[in-house]
Amino acid sequence: MTTSSVPRRSVLRALALAVTLVGCATSTWDGQAFAAAQRPETYSLTIRHLDRVGSPTGAYDTTVTGISGPGSGESVNPHDASGTTTVRLPKGRYLLDSYLTTGKATAGKGGTDGADWVVQPRLDLDRDTTVTVDARTTAPVDVRPPDRSAAFLHGMMVTEVKHGGTTRLVNRMLSTPNLRVAHLGPDSEPGSVKQWYDAYWTTKSADYALGHVFTGSRALTGLTRHPSAKDLATVQVRGGARPGTTGPATVDLQPSAGPTVGLSRRLTVPGTATYFVTPERGTWDITYWSPTAPGAPSNRATADGIAVRAGSTTTRTFE
Repeated sequence: MTTSSVPRRSVLRALALAVTLVGCATSTWDGQAFAAAQRPETYSLTIRHLDRVGSPTGAYDTTVTGISGPGSGESVNPHDASGTTTVRLPKGRYLLDSYLTTGKATAGKGGTDGADWVVQPRLDLDRDTTVTVDARTTAPVDVRPPDRSAAFLHGMMVTEVKHGGTTRLVNRMLSTPNLRVAHLGPDSEPGSVKQWYDAYWTTKSADYALGHVFTGSRALTGLTRHPSAKDLATVQVRGGARPGTTGPATVDLQPSAGPTVGLSRRLTVPGTATYFVTPERGTWDITYWSPTAPGAPSNRATADGIAVRAGSTTTRTFE
């Protein structure tokens, strides 16, 4: 069972008060009581983890992050192999996220047969509290390009929570598309929860960058998006070869907004890299590393904030 002690800064504050009281007429008992009164009130948070069949599981990674109160900015990762873990934390609001895995290998995929990400954007700790993270509450994230021959490369989901002027972020990197997600707990304030999911797929002739953004009072429970070709915008990157240079160029593409993972690929020059992207993700940034002459420094160029529109083609040329 994992526990967390009173934050160190509170202990130091109590010690400073004790030093101040030395030599005063106040009794030792009064001084101790006064110092204890300055420590933040703490409560027990117990977290139970259940797998997809409702059994306790120790295959999880849970983080509790402070948003407001004395525990603001603190982050703990309680864990116990039994599936139930307890931590003591100061009174306040917290963000809880738990990533549960099955641990079963997926043939030919080099990963697992999926994971469940449960997010509680609002955890108001004002009493001893028990939370149950249940993988059975999750629903699939099913975001796929129109070309069924496309292979999944990687993805990332981010949850951003705002409260009282403070912003906290949690995210998960994905090596397979087999993710299930769920909201846990009460609603947060309207518009205080923002989530985005970016997934990258590839074919022999083009890459897909599918990004979707959601804002509300709850985390996502499942996500389904199957954009058609007409729903996507085309971004083309044309790379030229300078005299005396050899080797391929490198092209990086990613959304302009928010932390995310991008897409990087080699480009034989002269040549063109083609991407199909989702306009709803906003603008896109391109970084181009052109081939250089032997011994010459790298040659880097950027094109940021590229606006796109469904059904249209945007082209950027680099040398």
